[in-house]
Amino acid sequence: MSVRRLLAGVATTSIMATALAVAAPAQADPAFVPDADDIVGVGSDTSMYALSYAADGHGGVAGYNAGGAAQRLVSFDANTVDAAGAQTNSTTVVLRAGSAAITRPNGSTAGKNLLYGAGNNANVSFARSSSKNSDAETAAGLQAFPFAKDTLAMATATTSNAPATLTPAQIVGIYKGEITNWNQVGGTAGVIKPLIPQPGSGTRSFFTGELQAMNGGVAVTLAGTVTPVQEHDDSALKGDANAVAPFSVGRAGLLGTLRIEQGWTAARALYNVVRPADAGSSWAQGLFGPSGFICSPAATSLILDAGFEQLLSASQGGKCGVATTTATATSDLLTAKVNTTTAVAGTSASAGALSLTATIGGGGTLKPQGVVSFSVDGVAKGNGVVTGGRATLNLTGIAGGAHTVKATFVPTGQAFNGSASADTAVNVLAATPAPTQATTTIKSTFKKSYKAGDKISGKITIKSSADSKASGKFTIKLGKKVVAKGKVKNGVAKVKNIKGLKKGKNKLVVAYAGSSAFKASKLKLTITIR
Repeated sequence: MSVRRLLAGVATTSIMATALAVAAPAQADPAFVPDADDIVGVGSDTSMYALSYAADGHGGVAGYNAGGAAQRLVSFDANTVDAAGAQTNSTTVVLRAGSAAITRPNGSTAGKNLLYGAGNNANVSFARSSSKNSDAETAAGLQAFPFAKDTLAMATATTSNAPATLTPAQIVGIYKGEITNWNQVGGTAGVIKPLIPQPGSGTRSFFTGELQAMNGGVAVTLAGTVTPVQEHDDSALKGDANAVAPFSVGRAGLLGTLRIEQGWTAARALYNVVRPADAGSSWAQGLFGPSGFICSPAATSLILDAGFEQLLSASQGGKCGVATTTATATSDLLTAKVNTTTAVAGTSASAGALSLTATIGGGGTLKPQGVVSFSVDGVAKGNGVVTGGRATLNLTGIAGGAHTVKATFVPTGQAFNGSASADTAVNVLAATPAPTQATTTIKSTFKKSYKAGDKISGKITIKSSADSKASGKFTIKLGKKVVAKGKVKNGVAKVKNIKGLKKGKNKLVVAYAGSSAFKASKLKLTITIR
């Protein structure tokens, strides 16, 4: 089966699994103490799931150890931490039966340090690494076997004060401390909290190299506000609207708790690193070489479910398993893309309002990252950032009635193919029309003149354009002074006496206040007191 066909199958069969749970993989060391023949690895946090899955299988796909090999593949996790930053796994590990415990290696550098020089530890067979060899590691002849492509980007909380896009210049400014508030880059006011992986992290090494490239080749001195955190741990990010950190797009896709910022990404290879004397060994070639298990179709879905794209094999023109002492060129990070599906739904909770949700499928546990553009009746209406496999857009001012909506997914990185939804029918609530009010006119039975001291009484009749009779309130004013008031019932109001009129002509205004069914109206009349 080809890599592309296998990936397509993974994308199809994993949709149901992700519907059940969108959570980070369980973090665990091997369930046994390795023996003298086992192949033991430590190091990078970034690729620890990939190697654990490759060893023991995942999602119903068998791993390397299922074959019963005498030399089992063993991978010890890097540090894991809780929301408070406290380590949740053991601080020490026993690498092989009969050996003394050592401090758990945490990160690419810590892992590779155990392969050479003063720190050389014969109990370590290989190191996971998310960065190229350092000069010292290259000088020691360490051989790095690339096996997967990862994409690094900037991550923020799903509800963040950051804008949806950060340019390379803005990222440099943030980590230099020249940009300190999100409102300086088009976001909502909030003091920026820049985070960076812990020292010794391969992701940190890769990111600082990228910062230098973004800064015109000049190394960036990190501001004092830049805080080290465990790489690819979301606890310092997901609940803080002001935090930002470099993050593996694949690992963010597994978590489903973060937003990937647009504007900058960088592709890198992930490696398994061995001593020079071991590079040609049967176990190193059988596991990590061009024809080894890690580069075979059997491992494709295991690597994908860990958040990464398996590199194409040498037979397909790729560099999977081709050992190097320097970085694998970006142009050599050739992978098979995963197909995605996009579905869109819309709901209308009030007049003219339309809430659109796009659901992006494909990739198994790995959630596609990117942007969805939404259109209504063929007209673009805006974009939504994909988080946890979904993107939303809330619209107002849409005409009531039937409409057709569409969502188009544009992925971040190269792991996924884009996709578009079918044209989908939605209905938008229309505004409730205002009730029609009947017009009214006023007639009265008051005489034109009265003797001083006479009782001034009469009747007011409200005539309307409706068949029903008007009701409500009326007033009679002499200038600003109310000289009579009362209620209209069945279109009629009786006025027993108008008081306060002076000798001579009194110009009065009779006002009907109206109601929900009847419009207000006025009548001017003059009563003379003789």
